[in-house]
Amino acid sequence: MKQYVLTLLALVTILTSRAQDKTTTYLTDPSSDPPDLAITLKHIRANVSFKPEETLVLAKTEFSFFPNRYRTDSIVFYTPEFTIKSIRISGKDFSVDLTSDQWILRGSNLVLYPPSALLKIHTEYELIIDYTAHPGRGAVYFVGWRPEEKGKRKEIWAHRPHGWLPYMDARITMDMYFTFDRNYKVFANGERMEVKDNPDSTRTWHYRMAKDHPYFSTALVIGDYDYKTSKSGNGVPLEFWYYKGQEDKVQPTYQYTGAMMDFLEKETGLKYPYPVYRQAPVIDYMYGAMETTTSTVFGDFIFIDPHAFWQRNYINTNVHEMAHQWFGNYIAHFVNKDVWLTESFATFYAKIFERSVFGEDYYENVMNDERNLALNAAKQNNYPVGGSMGGNPRIYQKGSLVLAMLRKVMGDREFQDAVRLYLDRYGFKYAQTADLLRCIYDATGKSYNWFFEEWVLHGGEPDYKVSYTVLDDTTGRRSTHISVTQVQETNNLIGLFKMPVDIEVHYKDGKVDSAVSWIENKYNEIIIPNSGKKIIDFVLFDPGREVLKKVTFEKSFEELSAQAMKAPHMIDRYDALYAMRLIPLSQKRDLLVKCYQKETFHLTKSEIIDQLATDRNDHSIDLFRQALNDPDANVRKTFLKDVTPIPNSLKADAEKALNDFSYLNQELALQNLCQSFPENTERYLDSAKNLIGWRGLNIRMKWLEIAVGKGKKEFLPELIDYSGPKYEFETRMNAFSVLKKLMYTDETVLANARSASIHWNFKLRDAAKEYLTYFGK
Repeated sequence: MKQYVLTLLALVTILTSRAQDKTTTYLTDPSSDPPDLAITLKHIRANVSFKPEETLVLAKTEFSFFPNRYRTDSIVFYTPEFTIKSIRISGKDFSVDLTSDQWILRGSNLVLYPPSALLKIHTEYELIIDYTAHPGRGAVYFVGWRPEEKGKRKEIWAHRPHGWLPYMDARITMDMYFTFDRNYKVFANGERMEVKDNPDSTRTWHYRMAKDHPYFSTALVIGDYDYKTSKSGNGVPLEFWYYKGQEDKVQPTYQYTGAMMDFLEKETGLKYPYPVYRQAPVIDYMYGAMETTTSTVFGDFIFIDPHAFWQRNYINTNVHEMAHQWFGNYIAHFVNKDVWLTESFATFYAKIFERSVFGEDYYENVMNDERNLALNAAKQNNYPVGGSMGGNPRIYQKGSLVLAMLRKVMGDREFQDAVRLYLDRYGFKYAQTADLLRCIYDATGKSYNWFFEEWVLHGGEPDYKVSYTVLDDTTGRRSTHISVTQVQETNNLIGLFKMPVDIEVHYKDGKVDSAVSWIENKYNEIIIPNSGKKIIDFVLFDPGREVLKKVTFEKSFEELSAQAMKAPHMIDRYDALYAMRLIPLSQKRDLLVKCYQKETFHLTKSEIIDQLATDRNDHSIDLFRQALNDPDANVRKTFLKDVTPIPNSLKADAEKALNDFSYLNQELALQNLCQSFPENTERYLDSAKNLIGWRGLNIRMKWLEIAVGKGKKEFLPELIDYSGPKYEFETRMNAFSVLKKLMYTDETVLANARSASIHWNFKLRDAAKEYLTYFGK
């Protein structure tokens, strides 16, 4: 009986203990598993040529590989639209041509059934595949070679090997030989070893990657290019490719490139891991750029002259793609679940480089944009940064913010030490999130598991409700009591957050008391002594917005006014201004005008202009005049975009904007002036008749929209022509947009829209579908 009672008590104790055990829940990620690889590729030697009018690739590839298994039943390559001529496998003691029953094209794959008895595990062999390919959408892009594209720039480009080289996941070295018309130049990965003239008016370009890189990061560009050479401060060879005849765009496009290389080497603690770095613009590119190893390709819409700089320049994209040479190519993420290790690091280093050039206000503005994108994504779902399902705002912008917070928590030196160890340990390898976490521990001896659990492996963001009271204790000592409540919904995937947060109490005499407090409970109280019983001007919770969060902190107009005028960080002044949007204009006008005179950055100035946009008070008019003549094109842009109709007293100032240095501001000026002073439309059109503009012919398109809309039908054929296939994608997109606004369609435009609706550039495709859908109704 005693034995039975003891056993029962033990069982109850075990069950009670297990009932109190904590569990951690994660979302199941569909991209957690690596690919199944029967072999490991080590090297590719490829001879590639093209018949661009036929969109045909002719190639022979020689792979060095070794089997990963004791028995290799099959080998699978991705080979869409391939026609195989022959396949041979060779070893030290044999060479075998595979017969037709030893390989098959199954869907988009080539499946080989090698003589497994001849293949031994971890022994090197050679595989030769001779083939042709007709690459489809998403492979190699032939631009300008079709008869209907006559007049368009001719290029061949690819930012991945899929569709023109037999592909499987690998880290690989390369010897690539490209043969093409000698009138064109060839751009590819690695060192350019030789350029040889052939008797048939072609040239063969030999590029070598002596150090391995992710096979998927293979590039090819062929076109009418030239290039300039330079070196970084530390001696890395640089090549800046450009379209012949457009050398004037090299400096505004590629500026700071050498400084970027030096900055990244210093920040990471690791010299650039490859022998050369080059970049080339390509036509009809659907993204900003792609970090193909040593040789980045980017959209020619950011291959710019100085007048386009303030619309979108290449600086952020340039350093982002360069950072990928460390994070993405030197170290590749193991599975797509860990893609944040590639994209978040590149986004993070891009913005801190920009801070080193453009200053803290610029950096805070970038952080503000990242925050807005991250919190907008949170309205849709709560997928984590460390996963494949969260979309770009998670793996780029939120991940960048997470790394900035990690650096704040760790401190600059420990963060840099951990990154250096991560790069040293996993260079020329694959890495996972757990590998980075282990390197942080090994570099610092501190566990940051809690941080990764909150910010990387789980989704959500903290939502703080903040308030404060001033209290005197029984001895007469005064202090400020700040109450912070985490009000976000918690569940098995999102809990309470733990973060150190700075808090500042600003007094009317200009002095400041501050504290750093770990906010980790649902209810938190921070007490900041006020020894002199000073009068509070305003309180800042997380000055500089270093923690990604939502926050509710009610403040009086007087507190917002003081914050808008006196807060040290631009973003805190902006927050105060933003919080005034619903305050009556009569109450805030004088303050806004005073704030404008003190501000130097466009974000705060633009917020003030927006809030005064409908005001015609003399003080506001004077402010608008200053805005129209501001040295910052972004401030001028805000006036031209938002202050409409333009006040009569500012007409002459606004007319000067037709000659603004910025292409976008010229377009906005033309539109706003014609709307505000329709009686002068003819004069404005005549003044702008020779202006073309930037990407998508922005000024000319606006000119045509206004002219045709005013009955000048003789310009309609030009607009219709711009919707056709001989123009780059943004010009066509703009043409469809203008034609839609004008409620115009005909068989030519519909035919152009139908062809564009199946184009491989998804931006053009979507614009054409929108046009067709609109008129289909």
